[in-house]
Amino acid sequence: MGCLAQEVNDNDIVNRVQQALNNNAELEGADISIFSVNGYVLLAGQVLTPQQRQEASVTTAFAVNSIRRLINELDVVATLDNSFEEDDQAILEQISAVIPEMSPATLPVIHDGVVHLLGRVTRKEGNEVATAISKMRGVKNIRLSYEFKD
Repeated sequence: MGCLAQEVNDNDIVNRVQQALNNNAELEGADISIFSVNGYVLLAGQVLTPQQRQEASVTTAFAVNSIRRLINELDVVATLDNSFEEDDQAILEQISAVIPEMSPATLPVIHDGVVHLLGRVTRKEGNEVATAISKMRGVKNIRLSYEFKD
């Protein structure tokens, strides 16, 4: 009890999901990034229709059976826009200066000023990281996708 029935290989998950998404013609024109931490899979980026957003979830879910949680944070947009990437990089640099000491298990994913936090942490650690990031310049929102140890 409390153990995973199988070891989770996050690189394998990301590679299989990426291949499945790339092979799905219905997702043509979408800009999707995949992240996995202990089987918690985050889809971030932009799609052109609500149907593409749903299709990305379904395709991901069927790509590999070791996904423990799927978090779909894809934005539906009229046209793809990457003008925010420089601002996201500036946020990541701020986070990188603080988080490794605070919470080495935290993986921050930033998309258009929204910071998604993944990793296996204590609730106290997660709250401290979220509070620190909330005070950083350029952060629009924080979404916690942690797996809590306690």
